[in-house]
Amino acid sequence: MTDPASNNGFDGLAEGPEGDTPMSFWDHLSELRGRLVKTALGVMSAVVLCFVYATELRQFLTAPLHKAWIAAGMPNEAKLQVLRMTDAFMTDMRIAVAAGIFLAAPIGFYQFWMFIAPGLYAREKKFVIPFVATSVVMFLLGAAFCYYIVLPWTIQWLITYAVPACAQLADNAACVAQSGCFWQADPGSCMVKTDIEPNFALIDYISDATTILIAFGAVFEFPLLIAFLSFAGVVTHTGLLRFWKLSVVLIFIIAAFLTPPEPVSQLMMATPMVCLFFASIGISYLIGQSKAKTRAAEAAKAAAEDAAEAAVEAARAAELDAEIAAKLAAQAAQQPHEPPKL
Repeated sequence: MTDPASNNGFDGLAEGPEGDTPMSFWDHLSELRGRLVKTALGVMSAVVLCFVYATELRQFLTAPLHKAWIAAGMPNEAKLQVLRMTDAFMTDMRIAVAAGIFLAAPIGFYQFWMFIAPGLYAREKKFVIPFVATSVVMFLLGAAFCYYIVLPWTIQWLITYAVPACAQLADNAACVAQSGCFWQADPGSCMVKTDIEPNFALIDYISDATTILIAFGAVFEFPLLIAFLSFAGVVTHTGLLRFWKLSVVLIFIIAAFLTPPEPVSQLMMATPMVCLFFASIGISYLIGQSKAKTRAAEAAKAAAEDAAEAAVEAARAAELDAEIAAKLAAQAAQQPHEPPKL
C-alpha cells in the first residue's frame, strides 16, 4: 500500500495529509528556519559566482555614470577614486552581494511560496510557477527601470547641480578673460571664480547604486503583494480606495527612506509606486470579482447538489412508502374475511 505521506506531491505542492495536519508554533519556526537556510545557501552560491565576474559587473554598474557625465556636458571622462586600500575589495564584495541577490531571487521567491504552501488548497498550490516567474520578472523590471532611467537622470541632475559653472563659463568667457571674474552681472560687480571639480569615490557610488537598484526591485513587487493579500481576503479594493490619500503619503515617506537624500530619485521612486498602488487597486477589484463569481458558482453547485440529494431522498421515501403500502395490502388480502356478527 502506498504511504499516504508520499502523496503530498513534490515538496508539498499537492494537497495531502501534510496540508491538513495542524502545525504548532515551533513547527512553523522549524519550517521557516529550513526555508531561510536554503535561501541563504542559494544567495551565498550566487555571491561566489558573481564575485568571479566582479570586474564586468563593476563596468556594468558604472555605465549610468558615464552616460550622465556625457549628458551633463562634462569634459574628459568620469573617474571614480579609491580612497582606502580596502575600498576596491569591499566594492567588489558589495557588487557580488547585490548581484547575488538578483541571481538568487527565484530561489528566494520559491522558498517563500513553499513556506506558505501547506496552508493553501490544492488549486492554489498550482500557482507556484506563475508566482515565482511573476515575482522575478517584477523584481528585474524594477531594477531595469532604475538602471536605465532613474540612475542616469539622478546622476546628471546631481552633477549639474554641483557644477553649475560649466554652462555659465562658456557664456561669460569674455568677462573671465578680461577681469578674471567668474560672473559679472554688471560692470560694477564681479564674483570671484571658484572651481568645482566632481570627484566621486568608487565605494560610495557603488553603495548608492546597488542600494537603489535593490530598492526599486523590491518596490515593483507591490502589485504582487496586493494580489496575494486580496486572494487571502486581507485587503479589498474598497479598503484600498478608502485610504488612498494616506497610502500616497506613506509611499513618499518610504521613497524618502529608500533613496539617497535628494528629491529627484525620491520623486522617481514615489511616482511609479503611486501608479503601482492604483494598478494594485484594479488587480484587487478583478480578484474580488473572480472570487465572487467562484463563490456564486460554488453556492449554485452546492444548492443543485442539495436539491438533487433531496429529490433522491424523496424518491426513496416514496418508494419505501409504496413498498410498505403494498406489503400491508398483501397481508390484508391473505387474511380470511369474517362475516359480521349479529
